[in-house]
Amino acid sequence: MAVHYSKNHEGLFFIDNDMGELIIHGEGSVRAEDTETWNPDESWKAAVTEITVRDGITEIGGGVLEQFPNVKKLNLPGSLTRMESTDGLKTRLCTNDVLLNAAYGSFGDAFALEHGLRFLPCPIVLGWYRDEEHDESTKLVLRFHEDGSMDILIDIFTVGISAGSSGGATLERPMPEDYHPGCTPEQFAQLFPAVYYDQIMKNPEVEIFLRREATGKEKGKQ
Repeated sequence: MAVHYSKNHEGLFFIDNDMGELIIHGEGSVRAEDTETWNPDESWKAAVTEITVRDGITEIGGGVLEQFPNVKKLNLPGSLTRMESTDGLKTRLCTNDVLLNAAYGSFGDAFALEHGLRFLPCPIVLGWYRDEEHDESTKLVLRFHEDGSMDILIDIFTVGISAGSSGGATLERPMPEDYHPGCTPEQFAQLFPAVYYDQIMKNPEVEIFLRREATGKEKGKQ
């Protein structure tokens, strides 16, 4: 793993895990000149196939992503509000058939729709439940996979008997059998334990997810 620090943007740095993934950490806007690092050898950029932009970065200027010719996947945070869409970037995203990963309703989601990119939604936290009697918390998550499948992740967190100890379990479950594209938010929320109902109904990402699923179903009939 290598860390490259920007020469022109204090607090901006790039973590290269030597396996094709680059993680960009920082705050605010990132300009093309900010990608100049203290490492004069920039050949590492050609090996990058996946870029993860961390939360805190709000804008990506023209000439930033274009420096990574072989990028195949782009993970964008909820903090991002603007990404300059140059002709070079459009060509790169199209030529490489880039997969864009972002949350439903985010800038990344809108960018993928606008430019016709393949889109992988971030997991949606459907809800939390706290069991005071057993000192246990459960998180219910809807996950999306690159092959188009979905499943449910159940994360259980428990506090141990001794001080500082903790435990829990992670369970993977298929989508409920009664789920179908086109179901209403009420129908969807009723597929899960009642303790999550209100949280699911108030989640805007769930609303977008169900609307997209219904739209996709209608297109499939045409």
